[in-house]
Amino acid sequence: MSRQRLLIARSAAGMHGAFTVEELHRSAQDVVPGLGVATTYRAVAAMAGCGTLAVVGEREGRTLYVWCANGEHHHHLICTDCGRVAGIDCPLPEGDAFASARRVGFTVTRHDLTLYGLCDTCREDGER
Repeated sequence: MSRQRLLIARSAAGMHGAFTVEELHRSAQDVVPGLGVATTYRAVAAMAGCGTLAVVGEREGRTLYVWCANGEHHHHLICTDCGRVAGIDCPLPEGDAFASARRVGFTVTRHDLTLYGLCDTCREDGER
């Protein structure tokens, strides 16, 4: 791994909540002045390809990523106000979801689930 990719990965690991490539690029430029946006896009593609980053939706037409390096199968909750991300256990009971797929002629090889809502802090702020 190149020094630039390592520093981009460290920046991604330090991001709070979901982020776009552009937000990651700005953060990484603090550590790597002159970093090219294309380099950041390539690093993000590599990290997403190996599972270190997960796609968790979009904001204003731009893909949102989250640092996701624990290696365990899980899903995400995203706060639509502040962008906070929380990992959760897979809520899909394997029997029901996969049996439904088999009934219509599919074999499930992977799945993604992202839930959106408000975190406790943002919900409480909205109630005031």
